[in-house]
Amino acid sequence: MTLRITVLPASSKAGKETIRNLLESDAKPLIHGIYRDLSKIPAEFANHERFEATQGDVGAGTGLDFSRSDALFYVPPPTYDETDQGEWGVKTATNVKEALGKAPNVKKLLLFSSMGAQYDHGIGLLRLNHISDKILKDSVPEVVIVKPGYFQENWSHAFETIQAEPPVIYSTITPLDHKIPMVSIRDIGRACADALLAAPKDVSPYYFDLYGPRHYSALDVKEAVEQITGKKVELVPIEKDNLAEFYAREIPSAQIQDFVEMTTSALPGGIMAGDFGTNERTVQGKVELVEALRPLYTQ
Repeated sequence: MTLRITVLPASSKAGKETIRNLLESDAKPLIHGIYRDLSKIPAEFANHERFEATQGDVGAGTGLDFSRSDALFYVPPPTYDETDQGEWGVKTATNVKEALGKAPNVKKLLLFSSMGAQYDHGIGLLRLNHISDKILKDSVPEVVIVKPGYFQENWSHAFETIQAEPPVIYSTITPLDHKIPMVSIRDIGRACADALLAAPKDVSPYYFDLYGPRHYSALDVKEAVEQITGKKVELVPIEKDNLAEFYAREIPSAQIQDFVEMTTSALPGGIMAGDFGTNERTVQGKVELVEALRPLYTQ
C-alpha cells in the first residue's frame, strides 16, 4: 500500500524542502501539496509523477481535504498584517483540526513547531506554535511535534548589508558570543521526511528538538560570511533596548513587540535561554552554518 502524505502549506520553506526529500525517498510516497496560490508550485514538483497539488487556504479553512491521505505535515503559517498572532493561531489550528476530524484515514500528524513553544508567555510570535501544538496535540492517533532551532538561512540578509562601506552585519543576538541552536533548512527537510516515513512512536504526542551539528553565535556568522565572501566585515550588535527601533525599519508596527519578545526569549535571561541542551530525543543535523549560507551568496 503506497503511503500518501499531504503537506500544508506546501509553499512554506519547511514544506518545500520536505516534499523534495519525500520525492527522492526510496519509500516512494505519493505527495499532495496544498497551496493557497497554485502559481507557487516549483516546476520540479509539478512535473513529478508522484506529486499532485490542490488549492486550499488554512486561514479561510477552504480546500483542506485530507480524505485520501495517511499522514499530514502541517506548518502553521505566521501572519504579518495587523492580525493578532494568538487569534490567528486559534483560527488556523482549529480549521486544521476540523478538517482532520473529517478524515479518519489520517493516522499521523507531523506538526512543525519551534524551540520555546512549550511556554505560554514571553515568546512573542512563537505563540502561534504554542497554540497550534496545544490544539492539535491529540487530533489524530499519532502526533509528532518537531521543534527546530533558528533557521541558518535567515542570516542571508548579511549578504545585503555587507555591500555597504564598511561591510557590516547587524545581529539581534547579543552578546555576540551567545550561542543558540541553529539548523539548516536542508536538515529540516531530511528530518521531517524521515519523521513522516518512520514507524509509529510508542507515545503521542512525541516531541523532538531539531538542531544543527552545533550551536552558533553571531561571531560564528561573521566568520562564515568572511570565509564565503573573502571580505572582512564589522559585526554590529543590536542591544535589547534598541530592538524595537531596529525592527521598526522592516516590520509592521503591530508586529514589532512580538518580534522583540521572540528575540529576547532566546537571549541570556530569556524564558527559553536555559533550554538549549540536548537529550535522547534531540535530532542533530549535519549541515554547518557556512555550508548553509554559501549557496545563498551571489557576488
